[in-house]
Amino acid sequence: MKIVKVALMASILLVALIYFAPIKEIAIPIEKKKEIQTIVDETSHGKVQVDWRNVAAIALTEYRLSSISKNEIKIITERFIEKRENDYVLKDMQQVTKDMKYNQKQLKRVSSYLKQLASEGDVAAKNNKNSMQRNFIESIEDSAIKNYKSYKILPSITIAQAILESDWGRSQLSTQYHNLFGIKGYNWNGKTANLSTNEFYNKTIKDDFRIYEHIYESVEDHGLFLSENPRYRKHGLFSSNTYMEQAKALQEAGYSTIENENGERIYSKQLIELIQQYQLQLIDSHVQLKYA
Repeated sequence: MKIVKVALMASILLVALIYFAPIKEIAIPIEKKKEIQTIVDETSHGKVQVDWRNVAAIALTEYRLSSISKNEIKIITERFIEKRENDYVLKDMQQVTKDMKYNQKQLKRVSSYLKQLASEGDVAAKNNKNSMQRNFIESIEDSAIKNYKSYKILPSITIAQAILESDWGRSQLSTQYHNLFGIKGYNWNGKTANLSTNEFYNKTIKDDFRIYEHIYESVEDHGLFLSENPRYRKHGLFSSNTYMEQAKALQEAGYSTIENENGERIYSKQLIELIQQYQLQLIDSHVQLKYA
């Protein structure tokens, strides 16, 4: 009888060690993170934006880091996407782990990996918490989210356009006139400023630009401006749920004429690179879950 009690206590202790022992952190190489992000964003394309950190947490729970394949990342990404009638919706981590019938040990591992990956959501320079980039992004993030609720322009797109068009809020148009998006004075009853602007590859012209009292007005008018111009709807801006599609729609609709030396349009490429560099698409995933 005594031997049975000892064996029982040993079993309980073993279970406790399994469930309460800390999960050892895994050093995920930058290249692997970029690979996962790329595959997740490509799989999201045409559907809805999945948070690559959620996919990584599931993948690390299911497989060894060194053996995670591209196809496995794609399959996990698709677990977060649900087709409803003619649209796609994003599933949260709780729904996915429930579908996968995860036990407490697996849930603990997922939670641990998510905490480890949480810092990847810091959308600005990682080594300087007070960096100019971080401050600029945070200064318009709430307004960009509000714009999404009103006009369905993804926050990543709004923020990336503001970065590109205003040079991180340092351009004359943005510092003096609070115009972050280079929106011109056409069909505008408010004040305007006549300034030089670059067109195509290396052409400079002068034009009238809208003046705002505050940058928040600029962000709000950005969404209104896009929604009131039929060409943006025609090119699928408002029917797209991922930043790659919306960036392409803006370019095709003629938001910017910027070109490279070969005469190739590069506006969507510039937006996409900014979004990926500063992880702005993670904001999209958050709002698409919250406001589905």
